[in-house]
Amino acid sequence: MTRGRVFALVTALAVTAALATLVVLWRPWDPVPDALRAAAHEAADVPGVVSAEVVGYEVTLRDAKDGDAAHVSVDVVLDDALTPGEASAAAARADDVVAAARVDGVRTLTRTTTVHAGEPRAVGGVEVYPLTARVAEDGDASSVADAVVLRDAGATTVSGASADAADGEGLVRVARPAAEQEIAASLRTTDGTLQYDTSGRVPDPAVARLSAETAERPGVASVSVSAQVPQDVVVPGGVVLGLQVRLAGPVTSPESDALTRWLDDDARRTTDEATIAYTLWEPGYAERVDGWVAAAAPPAPEEHTVPLPAGVDPWPADAGAPACTGADLRLTLGTPDAAAGGRFLAVHAENVSDRPCALDGVPDLTFRDAGGEPQDDVTTEPSAPGVVAGRVVVPAGERALATVQWRAMSTANDPDVTTTVDVVAVPGAEPVPLTPEYPDAGPAELDVLDGAEVRVGPWVQAADGWS
Repeated sequence: MTRGRVFALVTALAVTAALATLVVLWRPWDPVPDALRAAAHEAADVPGVVSAEVVGYEVTLRDAKDGDAAHVSVDVVLDDALTPGEASAAAARADDVVAAARVDGVRTLTRTTTVHAGEPRAVGGVEVYPLTARVAEDGDASSVADAVVLRDAGATTVSGASADAADGEGLVRVARPAAEQEIAASLRTTDGTLQYDTSGRVPDPAVARLSAETAERPGVASVSVSAQVPQDVVVPGGVVLGLQVRLAGPVTSPESDALTRWLDDDARRTTDEATIAYTLWEPGYAERVDGWVAAAAPPAPEEHTVPLPAGVDPWPADAGAPACTGADLRLTLGTPDAAAGGRFLAVHAENVSDRPCALDGVPDLTFRDAGGEPQDDVTTEPSAPGVVAGRVVVPAGERALATVQWRAMSTANDPDVTTTVDVVAVPGAEPVPLTPEYPDAGPAELDVLDGAEVRVGPWVQAADGWS
């Protein structure tokens, strides 16, 4: 090789090396700062960590004066053989490394650290790991330990506090350590025919066993366990567990009759204190059968008036106060509210007379659409099981209130919603049409439609602290 050729080759190699260096340093298509890539590289060296990678970076707020705000997402893969405690410690340490990273020009850096373990499989072109959990923003990695506990109990797939099991027996096996270690897990079988999801409550292995046995009964298509708020009984905590059973045939079938007898049998009792409701649904959810497992219905509530919130002094009883008349009262509606599928409204009655008067009863309500027509087949019930009206003496200038509750109803097909409510405060009074309103937003529409079930409370002393 001549000297000229050697020089040309050396020059070409030098140019290639320079270009490679420029590509590594510049990376105009890659928004991830080098400081975060270095942090991920350091996190991968934490004992128990197989790999760590920045999978997302975004500047969420640009501020040239005080510094930007940004968010980084990091995936951490752990050694599949780690114990729950070891996995939690390794995840927390890797997250600490990322949290300590400092990016030029970024004042606030938030992060999402997602932890995986096990051999991934491709689902729809996406890698899915047998175990996935997240480290909390404050660095708490206890959810990682919980996920490993569920995985070690036999769960086929764990995502946070949700775990899949191969079958009903597998679901029961996963429920046991979840209960022992107070993990509020949501469980289900891989085919989806059995689910146990009680809204953040720790699963009960005995109830899990009952649900698994129910799913194996003839004529049962699927079973789910959920936390329910019973409508007509009072139970400690206000919630019971419920078995929702979807049948393969009608509720009048021999299999359904046999299932009802089986569930009603005292042998199905899980504990002496347990109260478990069940509902059997036929296909299409047209008909159902309701009952209580082991025929153990909660006791009927004792009748009681609505107690005042703690720290609120009751108004004077004043046995001589006359009954309020319609003319004594100025009626208004509170602001409509909503939560967890429920709807709430308050009716206020202000005593505008110059002396106390007494209320004892429940207001009568008529819900009307924009055309002034009443909603059909609206039924009213007491606000809660056992609640009865009590005599309330309203001082001059003070207000009583009555609560109104109903479940959300579908407005998908543009039905005639309620726009006004006629209120008869006391027997013999004239109806007072009232329009619900939102502050600063004008009139509100209520999804009290034909066939609605509305719970109306008795008149009570208005006070801060009502829930």
